[in-house]
Amino acid sequence: MKIQEFRDKLKQCNREDVEKIASELYKLLPKSKKEEDADPIIADIISSKIEDKKQKANAALDFDSLKNDINEFLNNVDNNLYMMPNRIVPKNKRSKWRFEVKNYIKMLKMIPVDGENGEAAAILLRELYKRLAHGCGYYIFPTEDPFQSIGIRQPDFYEMLVNRTFATGFTDAKIRNMLEDAALVFIDRNSLNSELEAIYAASLTTSDLKYKALGFIREYVEQYEAEIAIQKKNRSNNSYRIRCYIEELCETMLMISILLYEPEDAVEYYWQHDKESDKEITLYKILDTIRQFGDEKLWIRVYEDGLKKNIKPRNSLQELYQELKSKSN
Repeated sequence: MKIQEFRDKLKQCNREDVEKIASELYKLLPKSKKEEDADPIIADIISSKIEDKKQKANAALDFDSLKNDINEFLNNVDNNLYMMPNRIVPKNKRSKWRFEVKNYIKMLKMIPVDGENGEAAAILLRELYKRLAHGCGYYIFPTEDPFQSIGIRQPDFYEMLVNRTFATGFTDAKIRNMLEDAALVFIDRNSLNSELEAIYAASLTTSDLKYKALGFIREYVEQYEAEIAIQKKNRSNNSYRIRCYIEELCETMLMISILLYEPEDAVEYYWQHDKESDKEITLYKILDTIRQFGDEKLWIRVYEDGLKKNIKPRNSLQELYQELKSKSN
């Protein structure tokens, strides 16, 4: 009987029959064969099985423990316990917050993206990212630049977050979340929102995903413009941050539209919704985005449209226009 035939016959047996067959075969072996060959093999198989079970149990237990630790840390941050005297977070622990975060990130990155806890790990990473980004605008940690403190540039953290979030598929919630984390966050001192937005635009791998993101951008802009109108009605001057959000959303829309080879509507949308009182600055921002992500023909066309709007571009734009125009001729 060949080994495969033997295995097929074993598959037809119940556990009791398999144990009986194994016992009878073991009896047929000479003592030397049992001690030198069979016993070590049996021991290895059994120990491997036990170790596999232990590893699976420990992995589940470790993630639950890690999740609890991170949630406790996030709760302490939200209650400003790393910036004021309190009994919950001791003084020596407050100054070591960055080591906690670095360790959390390290452990979360070790969890397979397609494993049982892959999506939960991505959610926890996002929560850490949101606190670090918030710390770039408000004092919630004893530092002015949380990303620099943990030794990770914000765009690098964001790219890791995007990759892990979308690794298990695209949903409306994920597309919205990653848009928010690129365009609607405070930024560290050494980075730009446009770096995050470029990563976001590139991560949308199909036209359908890009169009979906454009729809979400319009929804956010409409929401923020409604907030500005309410604040204006109430004579409030707290709209600066909202105006910045609208600018970043317009820039993200332009990037995505350039990737779709359909930039014209996005350029017009930028003109209509950007809140700069000086339209020359709006022209500069649009042209800067096109310079990075578009082509020279589009740049020239938008520049000339600006002239038709009676905008006088700054000297650097005039010089670049002359350079690109002569090259195209």
